[in-house]
Amino acid sequence: MAWTSVLAADYICRMKRIVLLCLGVAGFCLAAGVGAAPTVLDVDWKDSARERTLPLKVRIPDGVEKAPLVIFSHGLGGSREGGKAWGEYWSQNGYAVIHVQHPGSDQGIVKAGDGGVLQQLKRGATAEQLLGRVDDIRFVIDEIARRQKSGDVAVARIDLARIAMTGHSFGAATTMALANTRYPGPIKSLADSRITAFIALSPAVQGLKKSWPERYGEMSKPFFTITGTIDGDVVGNGANPDKRAAVFDAQPAGDKYRVVFEDGDHMVFNGGAIRENETFSSLIGDRKKRTDAATAASIQALTQTLTLKFLDAYLRGDSAAKAWLGTEAAKRLGAAGEWSVK
Repeated sequence: MAWTSVLAADYICRMKRIVLLCLGVAGFCLAAGVGAAPTVLDVDWKDSARERTLPLKVRIPDGVEKAPLVIFSHGLGGSREGGKAWGEYWSQNGYAVIHVQHPGSDQGIVKAGDGGVLQQLKRGATAEQLLGRVDDIRFVIDEIARRQKSGDVAVARIDLARIAMTGHSFGAATTMALANTRYPGPIKSLADSRITAFIALSPAVQGLKKSWPERYGEMSKPFFTITGTIDGDVVGNGANPDKRAAVFDAQPAGDKYRVVFEDGDHMVFNGGAIRENETFSSLIGDRKKRTDAATAASIQALTQTLTLKFLDAYLRGDSAAKAWLGTEAAKRLGAAGEWSVK
C-alpha cells in the first residue's frame, strides 16, 4: 500500500512538471509571435473613378488587435504574388500586408505584348505608369477606409494611422515617389502624408548628382534602402549598383538606413522563390553574375530580420528595435553586407 502511494505521488509530480513545461512552451510561443497562420485573401478591387481593377493579395495576421499596414508594390512584369517572402514574414509578425498588382506594368505586358520580354518590360516603365501606380496606392488606402466604414470585417483590423510603403524595382520607384521624390515639370511631388515609413528594394537615383538635393532633399520620413553589389541595370535605364546604393546618399540625414548585400543581384530582392527569380533573369537576358542559391537564402532571411526591425521601430514605436538598427544590425550582417545609418 505504501509502495502504491509512492508511485501515485511520483506520477502526480511528473504530471505537474509536464504541465509546467507545456505552459512554459506556450509562453515562449506567444512571446515569439507564433500563433495561427495569417488569413490570406486574393481579391479584386475596382476603382470606378478610373475604371481600373486592381488584383490584391491581402494578409491579415492572427489576433484581435489593430494591425499596422504594409503595402507592397511589385516590379515590372510582376503581380500580387511579388514580395511573398517579405509579406509572409511581416504578417506572421503582426502586420497586415497588401500586395498590389498594377495593370499596365504587371505580368500582362509580358503575356500580351509583342517582341522580346525585355522590350515588353520597357514599355511598362513610363511616367504615365508610375503616376498610375501612385494612384493605385492612394486608392487602396482610401478603399480600406471606405470598407471599414461599411463594416467589412476583412479589413476591420487594419490600422490606417500606421502605414508603411514598400516595393521592388519599379515598385521601389513607386515607393520613392510616395516618399516625396521631387520631379521637374508641373507635378513637383506625389507624396502621401498618410504613409509613415518606406522600404525600397532595388531603388535608383535619377539625373545628375548636382540635381539630387532638389530631387531627394525633401525625403524627410524614415526610409530604408536595400540593394546588392550586383543589383544591376535590368532594363537598360542606367540603374547600376552604384546608383541604387546612392539613394541613401542623396537623402537628408535622419532615420535613413541602407544595406548593400555582397553578391546580391536584382531578383533576389523581389522576394519570390529563388528558382523563379533565376528563370525571370534568363527570360530578360540577364546573364551576368547572379546570386547563388545559398547566398540568396541568406540575403532573404537577413532582409526579413532587418525590415521587421525597421517596421517595429517606426510603425510600433519600438525604441529597442530602433536602437538595434543603430548598434546591432551591422553585427548581425557580418560579412554578408555593408550597413549604413544617418
